[in-house]
Amino acid sequence: MRHPLLKIDTDVLLPTHLDVAVIGGGAAGVATAYELHRLGKRAAVFEKGRVAAEQSSRNWGWCRTLGRDLRELGMAKLSVERWTAMSQEIGADVGFRKTGITFVTRSEEELAGWQAWFDFARRSGVAAEMLSREQANEIYSGQGAPWIGGVRTADDGYADPSCAIPLLARHAASQGVPILQNCAVNDLYFEAGRFAGIQTERGLVRADAVVIAAGAWSSLFCLKQKIVLPTLNVYSSASKTRSEIRLTFRDPLKTPDFALRERADGGYTLARSGRGTVHVVPNSLRYGMRFKGLYASRRNSIKVQFGGEFFRQWWSEFSYLHLGCSPFERNRILDPAPDLSLVHSAYDEAGKIFPEFDPSKVDLAWGGAIDNTPDGIPVVSECSQLPGVYLCTGFSGHGFSSSLGAARMLAEAIATGRTSDDLKHLSHRRFMTGETLAPNIIY
Repeated sequence: MRHPLLKIDTDVLLPTHLDVAVIGGGAAGVATAYELHRLGKRAAVFEKGRVAAEQSSRNWGWCRTLGRDLRELGMAKLSVERWTAMSQEIGADVGFRKTGITFVTRSEEELAGWQAWFDFARRSGVAAEMLSREQANEIYSGQGAPWIGGVRTADDGYADPSCAIPLLARHAASQGVPILQNCAVNDLYFEAGRFAGIQTERGLVRADAVVIAAGAWSSLFCLKQKIVLPTLNVYSSASKTRSEIRLTFRDPLKTPDFALRERADGGYTLARSGRGTVHVVPNSLRYGMRFKGLYASRRNSIKVQFGGEFFRQWWSEFSYLHLGCSPFERNRILDPAPDLSLVHSAYDEAGKIFPEFDPSKVDLAWGGAIDNTPDGIPVVSECSQLPGVYLCTGFSGHGFSSSLGAARMLAEAIATGRTSDDLKHLSHRRFMTGETLAPNIIY
């Protein structure tokens, strides 16, 4: 089932020389090109399919600092600030609503983790509050009293994934940023051992630097360049409910079993909290040991499957690396089918708390692919192996929310040569040192 997406018309003429070429027309790629242009750099976006057609329009739409790994909290704060200002800045409504976001739980262990996060986040200037048992159940429970407490932020909110990034791309194009759709980048171009441009399906484009922001495709592209980028894709499912459902609160809500947010077009976006499927693929063998810690922390919410996907991806890798066949031209839009068992179970779980939800209220369902790193935080830095090559990828489910802050920080690093302290934990170098990568650090 197709998910909603605003389709836009963009450039068809190939630029000849750029300061920075950006690979990927999702949230990270479009925002980075936009920020580079604001700093006076000639940047362009190259997208193999349509702008935001993959995970940048298939996510929940949340824009949050709440619960974010403390190593990326500075980037998350900046992103929420950028989302708050975006509609006015580009003169188009990206659907951002500052509603706050709430997590509730029935687990003492989870509540203790949120308390530790709250203590650090409050010192960092995040407007947050802990919720008592009474507060959590008074507002966020339709029947019974299932929650022992919760945590809430005031400045977080949500935007509309179906139009936000296409509208930003349209605005960037109006300001002079070339946005090329249906233009796959198949390789990097080097002269005398130094990066000098990109090889697109339409020809060579010379550039002084490149940003790889290709989401679920980044690791495969990097494999050809012999860049170590350990990511595994988690396949998720979400749905839109029929418009007759309306709850008494407006802020997005995450519980142990489901997550929901109000939609401007009626009804709710609803999904199982943190549930998804990981296929055993060549990257599982290549990088699997790096994911031991992350898998141990999430094994109860991840379904692992071995089957035809392994061989499909193996052939895609082999034909790309050795036969010169572009997987990016063969698969313009990654469009996985939703797991309807997960979709329906989200309604079953939500219905235990809010009787308005039942599987008959599904209006539309869709699937998506989320690129995850071993420590659950993105790579936003220059590649440690190739000067002039930058990475803005591996957002581990937070790309829509965090891309605006990541883009501004990375663009400033490229333009000035100075890297923000908020990016120090997000360096590509961490994959090259052999250090153990721990998920969800609180300090």
